[in-house]
Amino acid sequence: MYTSKRVFLAVVLLAFIVVNKLNAQSNVKTNSNVKRKPTLLIYTGGGLAGYTSTFNPTAGILNGKISKISGVGTFRLMWHPGYRLRLGIETGYTNFYSYKVKNGNVSGTVNLTAIPLLIVWSMPIVKRVNIFAGIGSYWLTTHLNYDGNVKSKTFSLGSNIALSYTQPLSKTLGLAAEVKWMNAFETKDNLLSLQALLVWKVFK
Repeated sequence: MYTSKRVFLAVVLLAFIVVNKLNAQSNVKTNSNVKRKPTLLIYTGGGLAGYTSTFNPTAGILNGKISKISGVGTFRLMWHPGYRLRLGIETGYTNFYSYKVKNGNVSGTVNLTAIPLLIVWSMPIVKRVNIFAGIGSYWLTTHLNYDGNVKSKTFSLGSNIALSYTQPLSKTLGLAAEVKWMNAFETKDNLLSLQALLVWKVFK
């Protein structure tokens, strides 16, 4: 637990150092060129995700079958301040995995769902292609439906990284195809997703 907190704090500190350096460099470049106008963008959409971590079922549960493919949704708010580095927040919803069990005549399911809450940075790589990196926490809920219903909740520090390509549809709308890796590193739960996101330029 303490090791994970140290890693989390170190990553946050490193991110702030990188942000400050990139902002300083971007400001120098921006001052020598035409200044870009600040923009607020909303990303929303979803797709499919695959659970990539090793799954170890609870001892004693027999005849189980795991499903590692599930739906995933994303909501992201990004502020483009006029230089290359952008800052925002991200949340959403996903089901890490579903595990169906049967013991005699009694059957049930175990689901692990997650709601991320992350601070996200992004930068353009080439035209229409952007990279995103986030750090924060995942609100995890284990749903057990086996001779009764039980829910347990916990937080896990985590991160994500994504690569997207955006196709403009109009002056204010775009459609993005995005590949994203989600990592709740305290609980060692990982996802790889492919999503389609609607990009809305709120103002400029």
